[in-house]
Amino acid sequence: MLKAVTFDFWGTIMDANHSLRRRRSEILAAYLGREVEEVVAAYGVAWDDFSRGIELGYGLPPQTVLSAALDALGTALAPTAYETCARQWAELLIEEQPDLLDGVPETLRMLRRQGYWIGLISDTGTTSGRVIRACLRGQGLLRLFDRLTFSDEMGVTKHRPQAFWATLRALGVRPEEALHVGDLPATDIHGARAAGLYTALILACSQHREAIPYADIVLDEMGELPAKLAGWRAANEA
Repeated sequence: MLKAVTFDFWGTIMDANHSLRRRRSEILAAYLGREVEEVVAAYGVAWDDFSRGIELGYGLPPQTVLSAALDALGTALAPTAYETCARQWAELLIEEQPDLLDGVPETLRMLRRQGYWIGLISDTGTTSGRVIRACLRGQGLLRLFDRLTFSDEMGVTKHRPQAFWATLRALGVRPEEALHVGDLPATDIHGARAAGLYTALILACSQHREAIPYADIVLDEMGELPAKLAGWRAANEA
């Protein structure tokens, strides 16, 4: 019997196309007195290195990108400037909040009314779990989650089962009693399946249609989840 539904953050709840790369590069360029385009290129190098760590399942802290970008630029910041720059990078998400995807608040509230435990499992990238919590609080969504799991706090990403298992242990449910909803094939579909969860692929933001054959439920947008989940349960739990 299904007891819990967990959600990805970027591309599932919030618009994943909301990029802060340019703004962060502008901030760092101002500290260094360097051309913005030079810093944008260094940020790209740093992000590529960071992404390889994510793919190996490591939940690296967000400031890894700042430090790697400084390496690529062949320089460093004084400690106080580094701390201030890292804080400004992090808080950009609060200042320039991305759009909620359609149907998210209504779907979360409906699932809670139906008695499901609700979790969030996010590979945080360059934004910390602390800042994502603040963003969710600002959107009025934080109280709708029973458990939040962030890769920078766990030390692992959804490439590893622990990200899912730790969340479900906190919720008091087994993997076969949970469904994970997300947009990325490698983590939200294959990662969740490897951990023993059922999966729902959402196409609204990322359009990863190649993952459709591997998902138990396919959603064009979040608002479809309650009805499709009810239909799937009727067919599979009879």
